[in-house]
Amino acid sequence: MNAECGVRNAESETKPHLQRLWQRALRIGTWLVGAYAVAAILLVLGENRLAFPGWTIRQPWLGPPAKTMVEEESMVTPDGNTIQGWWLPATDWTPGKGAVLYMHGNGQNLSTCGKALRSWRNELHMSVLGFDYPGFGHSSGTPDEQSCYAASQAAFDWIVREKGVAARDVVVIGQSMGGAMATEVASRQRCRALITSGAFTSFPDIAQYHYGWLPARYLVRLKFDNLAKMRRMETPVFIAQGMEDQTVPFSQGAQLYAAAVVGLKRFYPMPGHGHSQPDSVEFYEAVRAFLQKTRRENLH
Repeated sequence: MNAECGVRNAESETKPHLQRLWQRALRIGTWLVGAYAVAAILLVLGENRLAFPGWTIRQPWLGPPAKTMVEEESMVTPDGNTIQGWWLPATDWTPGKGAVLYMHGNGQNLSTCGKALRSWRNELHMSVLGFDYPGFGHSSGTPDEQSCYAASQAAFDWIVREKGVAARDVVVIGQSMGGAMATEVASRQRCRALITSGAFTSFPDIAQYHYGWLPARYLVRLKFDNLAKMRRMETPVFIAQGMEDQTVPFSQGAQLYAAAVVGLKRFYPMPGHGHSQPDSVEFYEAVRAFLQKTRRENLH
């Protein structure tokens, strides 16, 4: 009898304990589901602000780099935005020598990449145009995929129209998110070369990489589908990718190179390099050697 009473008491104590555990687990599960849903909603609603941090959090305006000749220019896009640009003329430059169109990353503005513009001018001995996307720096408007494409094409057209440079003599360069704008421009018309550093395969791919615990690729609306454009690219392609890049994985740069169908292309892996603009002697030597090949191809 005492044994039976002990079993009943044990069972009576166990049931409330299990109920409490179940209720606690249910509360935790509900909280996690709620937090997951909130995170997904924030990603959907705040996609543009996450994609364009240089617009969301305004970067300081530094002005032109010291001891550098900069001509301030402006261009108007078909959607009515006024885009600010800087033209850095090279010494003894003529249109026949070609020009560089540089697209900066999404966390910068025109002034914060002034040193990169100067480096490209000095290393390639070509005049360089840099510009700000809508809503960045002193450019008007709001950034989104189409408005950034429109600004990039307007900058390209300005080089051709105002400076008399043939489209086939323009080198289009994109750093990080700028690689998406550069890829779009180079896919629309044959240019001398497309050079990217730290470019991703597509926006859904990079969103999934950074928010792997969400079905991010299915939640975002931006495309920036660089991979698809590589498959129809006629412009020669030079893709640089840091092997220690924590923002855009090395594998995505390799995929872009593999997808490029153009005959003249080069993949330039950078051991020990992260996501920043490459600036080594070896890097610029590799770019110059590649451009020599594109020059010979243009002559045929």
